[in-house]
Amino acid sequence: MIYKEMPQEGLPVTQAADISSKQLRLEADVIVVGSGSGGAIAAYELARSGKRVIILEAGRYVPSTDFKEDLADSMQRMFQDNGLQTNATGDLILLQGAMVGGSSVIDATICERMPKSVLEEWQKTHGIENLSWEDMTAHYDKVEKRLGVHVNEAHEINDNANIVISGCEAMGWKWRPVSRNVRQCALTGHCIAGCASDRKQSELVTHLPWAIAHGAEIYSNARVDFVNMRNGRASGVEGKIIDPDTRQEVAHFFADAQLVILAAGAVQTPLILQKSGIGAQSGMVGRNLSVHPSVTVIGKFPEPVYGWRGALTGVKVDQFRRPENGHALMVTGLAAPMQLISQGELGEGDAHVRFMENYKNYAALNVFIHDHGQGQVQWVGDVDTGEKRVDWNLSRDEFGYFREALRHAGRVLFAAGAEKVHLPAYDLVSANSVFELDQAIDRIEYGALGFFALRMLAYEPQGTCRMGNDPFKSVVNPWGECHEVKGLFITDASILPTGTTAFSHMTVCALSSYIVENILLRPASYFWS
Repeated sequence: MIYKEMPQEGLPVTQAADISSKQLRLEADVIVVGSGSGGAIAAYELARSGKRVIILEAGRYVPSTDFKEDLADSMQRMFQDNGLQTNATGDLILLQGAMVGGSSVIDATICERMPKSVLEEWQKTHGIENLSWEDMTAHYDKVEKRLGVHVNEAHEINDNANIVISGCEAMGWKWRPVSRNVRQCALTGHCIAGCASDRKQSELVTHLPWAIAHGAEIYSNARVDFVNMRNGRASGVEGKIIDPDTRQEVAHFFADAQLVILAAGAVQTPLILQKSGIGAQSGMVGRNLSVHPSVTVIGKFPEPVYGWRGALTGVKVDQFRRPENGHALMVTGLAAPMQLISQGELGEGDAHVRFMENYKNYAALNVFIHDHGQGQVQWVGDVDTGEKRVDWNLSRDEFGYFREALRHAGRVLFAAGAEKVHLPAYDLVSANSVFELDQAIDRIEYGALGFFALRMLAYEPQGTCRMGNDPFKSVVNPWGECHEVKGLFITDASILPTGTTAFSHMTVCALSSYIVENILLRPASYFWS
């Protein structure tokens, strides 16, 4: 194998500014749509095996040398819909990366394996019997080693996390350090804005440059609209090169291939299938959306905390991570003010000024619960002029789990010495002591179908193209191939059969590795040259 020489800085990415013709024709053995973890791992493994691979990414290419450690700038350039991608009612923000490297570049680096019980449920309920716990363990081991996943050491636990630890110790509750995909963390606290030091092992600095070294090519600003088919088999994709600044079309492209892998994410992948007319057999494309919703609880302390200093995520509180508590999980991490503004937490006018004056005294707990796949993603209107719609709302039971989790988070912060706790309600509810906490939380009501009860974030939408052995109840088979269209695979979080009780990043990585391994075990079934 002759490796491609890499530039000294950045990656050799073809961008909209590099395209001069109005029509672009591309050809490869494999087209990979999306450059996040699911797409990057698949691209690397296939390129390493000798296949010609082209990666098409709708977002920008932003090299880490251009990261400004400024979340406002990152949201503008690196997040889907400038960080304001919401559900139809606007009370849930879905944060997804929209750049080369995908969400792996702007995530909080938390790495977990799916509990064995969840995988057993997938096997029993969805017929994914070929995917054993032992198989998944082998793929987890492989990707975690490559991505430098490790349990936080003492120096990676910042003062925000230490406050929570002290509160847990006072309450007698369990806590433990989180695992992260970081090598020799620079402790700058800007994970969500992009890691300028390249310590975060995102796909931008791991599988993508490795894939390029094996001959893969990357096109950014390349929005895929349709999967093309020939005789019931995927034959490529087509779409548009879009200038990221003007949003104007630069060129129309056709990309031909023997194999197509969709890894555009749990919101964008089903939209591509819907526009392509794929999914009528099961009616499941875009359905079963889970988001693992979260809210932020903020405590004000008498002494400065400087919660933004050090590693963003330090420890998790899993005392209540049980079915009867909605698998409630709390993770330390004080977001940058820009993210809290997007949630409306910082108030307006004088209230905003007061909040920011006290920002150095805040610590935060991010509360997650398990949801149950009640959402839907759909393309509404004409294939060219229509728009996406994300329907997801909190059920009454899930709202109840959130309220109980808020009580736990507030008690931890008060036990650690907080003077005041801000709760994530639209009415800016707060409590000045633990004795006021329950009454304050009781003022947060479910209301009309839960709309605008809580200010919620979702970092990992999933499940909209679920995996299973029944073609009338799932979109892809247990090997990741589309039931309706041969030669079309999906390797992103959309294939997760159910909403997850753990962070899904590592599971997406492991499933992508597993799917490509099975493709390469049967090359004659997918490649004819």
